[in-house]
Amino acid sequence: MFFQLKANHMLKVRFFLLLLFAATSSLAQDRAANSADVATIDGLIKAYYESVSGHPGKRDGERMLSLFIEGGKISIGLTGDKPTHELAEDYLRTDRFLTLENDFFEREISRDTQQFGYMANVISTYGISDAMDNTNYTVRGVTTFQLVRHNERWWILSTLWQRESPEFPLTAELLD
Repeated sequence: MFFQLKANHMLKVRFFLLLLFAATSSLAQDRAANSADVATIDGLIKAYYESVSGHPGKRDGERMLSLFIEGGKISIGLTGDKPTHELAEDYLRTDRFLTLENDFFEREISRDTQQFGYMANVISTYGISDAMDNTNYTVRGVTTFQLVRHNERWWILSTLWQRESPEFPLTAELLD
């Protein structure tokens, strides 16, 4: 009886380890990125803007997800008076992110990067229009990125953005 219990226990342990291996392999595949997208900060920010932009239909959520470290956060906006954020894994797979009803092209206007070792903060001023080469923006704003270099690539830890408004116009240093 002891051997039967031990064999049954070992079978459960093997099954658990198999599930764990399958889950981590799947996660590693979710985070596989184009090396040009993550080799440099420039590449990472360029890939971010390309991933968020597009013609009506579906955005490339998997490419965008590959830029974020596991557990990375995306600021979504305000709910009442409280800032809200979501895990990249959750938000980037929702229809509210993936579905574009109109042409939507967000591109970088200017950037300030502060880097020390393996960490960086990026303040990126953006403009939104109906075509990537159209600089007649319907909306402008600022996105901040917190980045880390790990496993020979750059990752987004978190993003936070705010659109320009009469209360918060873009200043000259954010456009330079």
